[in-house]
Amino acid sequence: MVPEVQQPCHCRLYAKGIIANPNCSTIQMVVALYPNSPKYGIKRIVVSTYQRVSGTGQKAIVELDSQVRAIMNSQPVEISLSASHRIQLPFPISMCYLDNGYTKEEMKMVRETQKIMEDDTIGVTATTVRVPVFYSHSESINIETRLPITP
Repeated sequence: MVPEVQQPCHCRLYAKGIIANPNCSTIQMVVALYPNSPKYGIKRIVVSTYQRVSGTGQKAIVELDSQVRAIMNSQPVEISLSASHRIQLPFPISMCYLDNGYTKEEMKMVRETQKIMEDDTIGVTATTVRVPVFYSHSESINIETRLPITP
């Protein structure tokens, strides 16, 4: 449920107890895209997200801080949370991959966007990476509309 996009009646239609919210990258994207969607229709979305390490939790923030300090002081970098990736946090990393070649985060963006916009014909291609930023996600979004849209 994204209140800025969906009307309160959606809760009554679909909710059977718990109302869930989508992932934060999906929310910020659909809030920006929805106002023009009914008039022009969205045919395709290509989105790249750059997600802060704090999205992984407080331990990731502490580890990034420690790694940045070590790099700046020409010290060896300790890797604990990111060991499964065999890469230190101060460089972008992809999330866990699924069998289809996409990550869980990317597939969430595809499914959630189509569900929230109530249009499963919208083509969504998502690339998500965790970046060495303490706070704030950012996105690059390219859309193709069904009808011409002017600036």
